Amino acid sequence: MAIDMSQFHQVFFDEADEHLSSMESLLLGMDQSCPQQEDLHAVFRAAHSIKGGAATFGFADMADLTHVLEGLLDEVRRGARALSSDLVDLVLRAKDVLYGMLAAHKGKGEADAAQAGELKAQLEALAAAPAEAAARRAAPEEARHWTLYLEIDVVDGVDIDALLESLAEHGDLSVVQRGEEADKLPWVAVFTSQLDAAEVAESLAFALPQERFRINVDHGVEEEGSFGLFLEAEPEPEPEPDASVWLEGDGFGLFEPPPAEAAKRDETLSPAQESDAAKPAARGGALSESSIRVNIDKVDLLLNLVGELVITQSMLTQSGAGLDPVEHERLLGGIGALQRNARELQEAVMSIRMTPIAFVFNRFPRVVRDLAGRLGKRVELTMMGESTELDKGFIEKLSDPLTHLVRNSLDHGIESPEARQAGGKDPVGRLTLRAFHQGSNIVIEVSDDGAGLNRERILAKARQGGLAAPDSLSDAEVWNLIFEAGFSTAAEVTEVSGRGVGMDVVKRNIQSMGGRVEIDSMADIGTTISIHLPLTLAIMDGMSVRIGAETYVMPLGAVLESLQPAPDDIKTVAARGMVVGIRGEYLPIVPLGRFFSIPEAKQAPSEAILVIVEAGNSRLALLVDDLIGQQQFVVKNLETNYRKVDGISGATILGDGQVALILDIAAIARHNQRMALDA
Repeated sequence: MAIDMSQFHQVFFDEADEHLSSMESLLLGMDQSCPQQEDLHAVFRAAHSIKGGAATFGFADMADLTHVLEGLLDEVRRGARALSSDLVDLVLRAKDVLYGMLAAHKGKGEADAAQAGELKAQLEALAAAPAEAAARRAAPEEARHWTLYLEIDVVDGVDIDALLESLAEHGDLSVVQRGEEADKLPWVAVFTSQLDAAEVAESLAFALPQERFRINVDHGVEEEGSFGLFLEAEPEPEPEPDASVWLEGDGFGLFEPPPAEAAKRDETLSPAQESDAAKPAARGGALSESSIRVNIDKVDLLLNLVGELVITQSMLTQSGAGLDPVEHERLLGGIGALQRNARELQEAVMSIRMTPIAFVFNRFPRVVRDLAGRLGKRVELTMMGESTELDKGFIEKLSDPLTHLVRNSLDHGIESPEARQAGGKDPVGRLTLRAFHQGSNIVIEVSDDGAGLNRERILAKARQGGLAAPDSLSDAEVWNLIFEAGFSTAAEVTEVSGRGVGMDVVKRNIQSMGGRVEIDSMADIGTTISIHLPLTLAIMDGMSVRIGAETYVMPLGAVLESLQPAPDDIKTVAARGMVVGIRGEYLPIVPLGRFFSIPEAKQAPSEAILVIVEAGNSRLALLVDDLIGQQQFVVKNLETNYRKVDGISGATILGDGQVALILDIAAIARHNQRMALDA
């Protein structure tokens, strides 16, 4: 029975994505004049793995292109060809074309066959041209062939003959023993090739379960008699091969032999052999991290179930609040333990969804390299905090806003080398991407050391577009004008900018994720744009408040303090409404009962409670009837089940089963500012 290879397509798609991303990041990070040998090997292995997988699954277009590509990369890693800028450009273009092919095979659009043909012809022309030998020659052991000893268990539906034939195209392969399911005999083969064990293991792993094959690696060619071990049906002690390491079935990590075997080997190896043996093992230490791929829908389902558990725990906590703590000690103790366990479970599930922001940052070295070249600028990119983790849902939505901010910095912020030198600056501009935790938020900064924002130019453009822009506006308010729809200070429309589309979309997208955008700029010093995002939108810490007979929830991260003001602290400003004086500062008061049209809500600040909240760079006082308490809330999307409501970001279910609405502090602050401007 032939195996249905289509069931493995998604595995190939995921791994090809990773290989393409790895290839790009390695090439962009290399010193072309003196590349690291291991990096060259890694780029070659990425291309070879894509070729092998594409050929296995019948994706001939990808296999043909990567076949030519790996030939060039093989020459580079062997020192027969220098790593030139033209070659790097071609490989990066090949990565883009392969990505398009991969998307087409996923069913997302069509590949550009003409572009692929043109690129393949350019690669072939470069391969046919006389190679400029690299100054650094490959080490003697790198020029050797490897002898790989393969042991493969019989697997139902897998044609082992066909797998071995595909390997035989890359070297000399002889089958020592044919596997027999009846006698539990594995297939055994000797394979001499330039391919190393990791490359062969990656090819086998596409079709075989990870525990069903094993590879032993030796330098040089051994006598066939050394395989006597494999010819026996009964298990025997493993041999002690010279300078060898074993790869377990997944093929993606090299493992040290057991301590007893290692001790025996050390007694017999020469110093030179010991050196050779240590190299693969050391490399495997960094590669042996294990992981599994899980469909994101399954993680979302798990998160939803944890949310329901949090709601149930909240209901039990509320029901147990009125019980006698002495009479019901065990029950209340169990509810307390459930609360602790539910929180730990929620944090563990949330950590599964968390993804390093490096997945977004890693695409920008290529963006900066290409765009700076088109603009004739020299830019050095620095990335900091790439290990900072963010909810996967945010990661997917952050790419477009960050790309636009980076393009703006390169086009509008960083000056040309000539202009920078004339101003006494380094001709190489600096662009920094930085991510870090700040309280319950994640902050992502895009900073440049360019000319900074021009206040007068922005005001003039705003007035020209009909926006209210008096000279009395603060710098922060002027900078925020660039987020208005259709606003652009570009003198002319180019392929990079000038159409007035982008910054308003950036702000809208960030706000849709519950975040905010801030700008800090100084003339001739540079500009920093900060994106503030909550750690997650699934479960939040909040404070429940009462307004009339209704219960609302405030995100705890926005709450600064609460107080009941004295009558003397309340002032009325003409056309602006009430303000409250707090430690020498007057804050606007927003009666939420009036905002949400709740007639029975309190209106007098001295009879109610003011909750001081922060939204962006501004603070305001929200007037509520009473504070109920602080706890965790499971956030439900209101738009999915109803519609968008101004001032509301979502809904939650309280411990008594009632639905409470979650306040959108930023939207309430913006509404209050608009009311003040209109007045």
